[in-house]
Amino acid sequence: MDVVRKNLVEVFALKIRVKFEKTGVVRFIGHLDIMRYFQKAMRRCAMPIKYSEGFSPHQIMSFGAPLSMGVSGLGEYMDIELKEGSHISSKEAIKRLNEMMCTGMKVTKFLQIPDNSKPAMALMDTADFKAEFKTEVKETDIKIAIEKLMSKESILLTKVSKKKKKNQYGKFVEVETTSVVDIKPFIYNLEAIKNGVYMHLSQGSTNNIKPAAVMEFLYEEGLDAAKNNEYYLYRLDMYTDEGKALDEYGCEII
Repeated sequence: MDVVRKNLVEVFALKIRVKFEKTGVVRFIGHLDIMRYFQKAMRRCAMPIKYSEGFSPHQIMSFGAPLSMGVSGLGEYMDIELKEGSHISSKEAIKRLNEMMCTGMKVTKFLQIPDNSKPAMALMDTADFKAEFKTEVKETDIKIAIEKLMSKESILLTKVSKKKKKNQYGKFVEVETTSVVDIKPFIYNLEAIKNGVYMHLSQGSTNNIKPAAVMEFLYEEGLDAAKNNEYYLYRLDMYTDEGKALDEYGCEII
């Protein structure tokens, strides 16, 4: 539960965590363009955001793990810093930012976080997702596919990666390598919901499980609706290794 603080500089420094939604057609906008979009929005709404020092100052802003193209986000995060001595309430900040947002973008929270808090990207350990089928699917059919998949001793995913290495002539060439990973230990929850699938997956720096890969395995188990492009995918929220959502570390400003 959020704790309300009266003064922005009372306890912590000027670190802010912004929670927002990215849905509709903007789910096809890439991560870098979303960053530029928020930079412009901050300037246009006169947000007292802090800039870096030096010859090319830029807004102090960082984001949580980027979404794959086409995936909607209902619990996305961005960390910023405000200028020393500035004050703006959460209610006013949300109002100003949402006045700048286009259809499909919506700021839902503006929270003060501890000065020593790690960035959202570093804190993220897991995330939950929802796959919503475009056509009507019986819940029993979804459950059967999930039971078949999770009853397996292992769920092996072949990963293909490309790296640049020096050849015998000293030139860098692209080399393709493959590895096989058992992703079953990193699927923490997989449930049938109304016309869809709920997933709670590892999203750490080492074991990052893509929900689309899980859906592909369900398709192989006979769930035809789990075929690529036959469902809408949503990231619902992000969590730390303590099991807390990233917005649980902040408090509202009044």
